[in-house]
Amino acid sequence: MARPPQPALFLDAPPAGGGLARAREHVPEDSLLPAPPARLACAHLPAFPLQVLLRRRPELRGAPVAVLRREGPQAEVLWASQAARRRGVARGMRCAAARSLVPELHAEPVPEDILEEAADELLRALLRRSPRVEPCLDPRGAFWLDPSGLERLQGDLPTWAGALRRDLEALGYAAGVAVGFTRFHTLALARHGSLTAPLVLASPAEEAARVGAVPLAALDLSPVLQDTLEKLGISTLGGFLALPAADVRTRLGSAAAALHARASGREHAPLRPSQPEDPPEVALEIDPPDDDRERLLFALKEPLACLLRQVCTGGDALVELRLTLELDHEDPAVTTVEPAAPLQAEPDDLLQLLDLLRLRLDGLTLAAPVKRAVLVGLGARARAEQLALLRGRGRDLAAAARALARVRAAFGEQAVTRAALRSAHLPEASFAWEPVSEVTCPIVHDLPANHHEALAAPPLCRRLLPRPVPLPRRDEADEHWLAASGLVRGAVVRMAGPYRVSGGWWAREVERDYYFAETSHGDIAWLFYDRPRDRWYIHGILD
Repeated sequence: MARPPQPALFLDAPPAGGGLARAREHVPEDSLLPAPPARLACAHLPAFPLQVLLRRRPELRGAPVAVLRREGPQAEVLWASQAARRRGVARGMRCAAARSLVPELHAEPVPEDILEEAADELLRALLRRSPRVEPCLDPRGAFWLDPSGLERLQGDLPTWAGALRRDLEALGYAAGVAVGFTRFHTLALARHGSLTAPLVLASPAEEAARVGAVPLAALDLSPVLQDTLEKLGISTLGGFLALPAADVRTRLGSAAAALHARASGREHAPLRPSQPEDPPEVALEIDPPDDDRERLLFALKEPLACLLRQVCTGGDALVELRLTLELDHEDPAVTTVEPAAPLQAEPDDLLQLLDLLRLRLDGLTLAAPVKRAVLVGLGARARAEQLALLRGRGRDLAAAARALARVRAAFGEQAVTRAALRSAHLPEASFAWEPVSEVTCPIVHDLPANHHEALAAPPLCRRLLPRPVPLPRRDEADEHWLAASGLVRGAVVRMAGPYRVSGGWWAREVERDYYFAETSHGDIAWLFYDRPRDRWYIHGILD
């Protein structure tokens, strides 16, 4: 039997004067060099809840906006936009006080499930740049990444950090990126001064020097601790780290001592990578391929029930169903179905989902028979419904939501919208259509004593035309000149106005005189005279 290889041994020459030879293993010289310090990167999204809100509501960008801890006038302001901060709105302020400074302030809380959904989307995007990503829980919106070993795939560290930042910008987020060596230091540098360009540090010494100049205001300290340090003349992280650790705990408390330990590098923790859970998926092979909607729906019933049970395991509820139909020798057809409310693994909920799926299948155009169907269910934490409080008003909001879900399933996601006000000087630009995700009960203000008479004569509704319709040249002697448009009937009997709308000098000057014109048939038109064009237009009808 062959003997296993033995480690190479070398005998040192005996020292002068005799003595035993010493045996030692041969060690390569390269292994005696110190290993380079491990790299660590941090991506930080400042004011993460505020960025999530503005990403969901892009029409609010540039306006004064605040994120609240909860609903109500006494709710605390957690984050405020730059436009709100310029007018005095600050973190920690009550919502009522903030609105007294900025009456048009848009303030609302961001639900936890929306933040979790955004954080999960970010995690998936960051995993395309590094296989090891750890989300930071405090502050929310920060992530640590391991950039090591990616040079041959994604370039050197500056190139990798720049691509990472561009990925976040493509998702609609502003982010700071710092590549260094320790957790706290990279987080502090990503929070301060790295929004314009990624920061890549060459050595731990450079990291320590740069982090010492970070102002304490960038670390989001508690107001009490920051005020105490300012009274001591300490305004930077370096000044705080210069304090003796024992005195920090004695004089400033345990929270300050924990911060001091993390900032000084005495606390080390390995990177704990996180992986997003793949949503439940069920596939169905259809042999032979078939394009009959009824047979497809019947075949999908059992896989759909199985998928619903998988999604609802652990207290979740189904909020979206994604269906991919793989066609025979054609590109697959992909569609989604969103129920009116999260669905549980109940028979009634399964029937509702099947009904929505049937409507969606009826609206699909299949270029070839279906050979395989893939169902993916997206779930969210189920929350208790509180609609019973509104039943006394005679409105079944759940039934309304189910009806709108059927409309979306039959005609597409953009079929159910509502008008949202926008700041613009022209009437046609003063609103935009946004999708309706849920049905809410309208706010009923205090009614006067004669509200029954007021309801008997409801206010008129102005129905705007998609584009103003030009009218023929007006003849003062012709009372039927407005009826020539085909939008109203009869002769004009009276006109109210003018109501001047002007502006747009920076692009194209607008000068309009609006009138309400009533005809002999009782029709009321909303029209305007365009002075620069010397032309009459009809802009809407009052119903």
